[in-house]
Amino acid sequence: MIHSPTNKSGEVHALKFHGKASSFFIICLINAFLSLITLGIFLPWALVRCRRYIYENMELHGTRFGYHAKGRDIFISWFAITVIISILGFIESLSDHAGEMASTPWVLILVMPCMMVKSLSYHATMTTLNNVRFGFQCSMLRAWCVLVGIPLVTLVVFSIVFIGYSNLMGPPSGVNSLIARVICGVVVGMVIFCAINGIIYRHWITLLANNFKFGIHSFDVNIKTSKCVIISLISMAILIPFMIVIIKMFMSLMDQYGLFGLLSGHTGAFALSYLLYFIAIVLSSAYAFSALRNYTFNNLMLAKSIRFHSSLTFVGTALNLLLLFVVSSLTLGLAYPWAKIRLLRYQVEHTTVIGDLDELDLTNDDQPLDMGIFARISRGTATALPFM
Repeated sequence: MIHSPTNKSGEVHALKFHGKASSFFIICLINAFLSLITLGIFLPWALVRCRRYIYENMELHGTRFGYHAKGRDIFISWFAITVIISILGFIESLSDHAGEMASTPWVLILVMPCMMVKSLSYHATMTTLNNVRFGFQCSMLRAWCVLVGIPLVTLVVFSIVFIGYSNLMGPPSGVNSLIARVICGVVVGMVIFCAINGIIYRHWITLLANNFKFGIHSFDVNIKTSKCVIISLISMAILIPFMIVIIKMFMSLMDQYGLFGLLSGHTGAFALSYLLYFIAIVLSSAYAFSALRNYTFNNLMLAKSIRFHSSLTFVGTALNLLLLFVVSSLTLGLAYPWAKIRLLRYQVEHTTVIGDLDELDLTNDDQPLDMGIFARISRGTATALPFM
């Protein structure tokens, strides 16, 4: 049973999901067949068909969402991007300095944030509720700073800190000192990695949520970097016991059989280590996903009066992710639709909207759909909407 949060200032509306695994299985089966016989050309239409089924089976306050994107728009985008990359690669191959430093990836890194803004704007506009469009309008400079600038600056700063720490420690005085240095280095590296993740997540979610709209109403989120870093640290800490078990297992086998004997005759040990590592990654991801989603949703507002609540649990998320990956793998993907629908239903039915939705002005924003060439090329770069 799902427990909705108590609310004294408004009504509590639970999201509902009406999707069925059998229907989604047929859609996925047809998509896979058509994508196979068309050598992948049908993939954009397959993506739209799956997303439309999911959105149209989500209900809020008696009304279902709508998704009106066109497969041809995503196909044109993917085709145009492929042609542009091919042309840039061909021009680069004719250069006298070809192979010294590829410039095409750097061009994509510099341009991609702007393309993602245009793509999110398109897919938001193609999403509706009560015949009211969602929207996304964001400064491209701001997007570039969040997606490229801040990660680069953060990485450089923490790299300087890590190098300074290494120099401060000086050369090791023996084997035990070397081992201690390695362990300390790993710990410091993990802390730095989690700090970078938390900083980037906070800026990324703030950029997205604070620039999303529903009709004429704006979303707003207020989350702290410190909380995001703590969640990232706990998520990383979940990996540690599994890594210790894997390391101890291999050290014990190496002491007994040596490196050559371990590599040649203990495939079972490698299989077990992969299994443990897989479980560790799923559990770590489950905690990060559920904790960050709950924290973000519980601090999200619409029109300064409508609040949101997410009640995902670590155990529930982990079980659904394990089913998604394990069952799908064991059945060669045949059980994927069932596991995917189960995960979606779990997410949707643990999300509530708090406030008087009947008092919300259902007026569309007058911002027209961007039909420029750059916008059309960008439509296939960021097809997944957050919070949906």
